Amino acid sequence: MHRDITKEIMKTVLLACDRSGGHIFPALALAKELRKRQKDNVRICFFATSASLKCYCVQEGFPVLGKAFSLRNLLYEGLFRFVEAFYVIAKVRPRSIVGFGGRDSFFLIFFGSLFFIETLIYEPNIKLGKANKILSYFVRKVLAGFQEGFKSRKKCVVGIPLRENIRIVNKKEARRALGFTEEPVIFCFGGSQGSSFLNNACMRLVKELSGNYQIIHLTGKREYFQIMQFYNTIEKRKFVKDFSYSVETLYSAADVVISRCGASTLGEIAYYRLPAILIPHPQAGGHQKDNAFYFKDRGAAFVFLQNEFSFEEFKRTAAQMLSDERLREELKGNLGKIKLGVNVEEFCNSVVS
Repeated sequence: MHRDITKEIMKTVLLACDRSGGHIFPALALAKELRKRQKDNVRICFFATSASLKCYCVQEGFPVLGKAFSLRNLLYEGLFRFVEAFYVIAKVRPRSIVGFGGRDSFFLIFFGSLFFIETLIYEPNIKLGKANKILSYFVRKVLAGFQEGFKSRKKCVVGIPLRENIRIVNKKEARRALGFTEEPVIFCFGGSQGSSFLNNACMRLVKELSGNYQIIHLTGKREYFQIMQFYNTIEKRKFVKDFSYSVETLYSAADVVISRCGASTLGEIAYYRLPAILIPHPQAGGHQKDNAFYFKDRGAAFVFLQNEFSFEEFKRTAAQMLSDERLREELKGNLGKIKLGVNVEEFCNSVVS
């Protein structure tokens, strides 16, 4: 059934993203599944505006449009994106446009709907982003990651697609691959592009937290060398990288994760049932805060707000989570009740149905 529908309406598909991994990685997962199903019957193009993340689409052989700006100027960018949207639609001539959120792709989805192109948007967060809230009135379908949260007669709950390499690795094997022992492991990361605030909090934690533990830290590219210098002075077992493709090994080796609260990250945390300390990004439309409190309210994570951050309380919580196995098991049990992550095949079925 789905195959017949895609042959009928999905000749050229344009996947419109903003500049974060939370936009691009779900779109990339969908693109690869569509290509696998349709082979030569579908042409897939990307609109993406992150200079550092475009390469992942190019590596998979997908054409990518969209200008990346090194500096943000909302007025200039808004005017540019307005004109750019006409250019992209004229060049690609898509039969379908799927938007993955963010203001950079707003005009592309908006004009696509006015030109009677099949348009859908995907909102993985519990709260509709500003751009998607407006676009929800124009598109045919609003795909949602959370069952709860925003309401819309066009809402179709599809979950959060997990990256194709997401699988559970035996904990002993994962730790062996990292050169780790059986001591507890903290996994710290701030999203695909890193987070200065979270990086600094984790380095201070490693410096001040006593006891035996090991650390995984994904830093993002901007601060990697500076942070690596710090870890060279620390005599604990550690795995420090700017980015890693082998996240299945990192998640599987960890006992506690400290992270931001993008929807893709939370889908993975729920999948691995990994006890978490969540520090939502203070901006990002407030959706990370809502995502984080969804987990906290269900007893599945601890939450610290950046603008009210208490390092001492943060350190006490991390120490308790590392030392108290019963607490970790309670968090794992509550995480198991949160159903967010779906495989890419299920996600693709929802998009093309």
